Amino acid sequence: LQEVSKASGLQANTDKSSIYIAGVSDQTKQDIVEVLGFNVGTLPFRYLGVPLSSKKLIVVAYLPLIEKITSKITCWSAKLLSYAGRMQLGQVQ
Repeated sequence: LQEVSKASGLQANTDKSSIYIAGVSDQTKQDIVEVLGFNVGTLPFRYLGVPLSSKKLIVVAYLPLIEKITSKITCWSAKLLSYAGRMQLGQVQ
C-alpha cells in the first residue's frame, strides 16, 4: 500500500475502509490489522450497491440493483423518443 501511495499520491482512508481476511490464523490476522490499521469487515456487505458474499447469492438480493438500473434505462430511452413514441411506451408498460 505504501508503494502505491508513493506512486499515485493517494492514500487509503482507514476510517472509511475495511479489510477482509480469510484462511489465516487469528494471530496472523491480528498482525495484519495492526500493521495496516484497517477495521476488520464481515461478509456479506454491499459494494457500489452490489451485495458481496462468500456464498452464492439468490436473485432477491440483486432486485434493488436491477430495479435501479431498469429505471435509469427506461428514463434514458424515454428521453430519446418523440412525444408519440413516449406515449406508445407508456401504453406498453
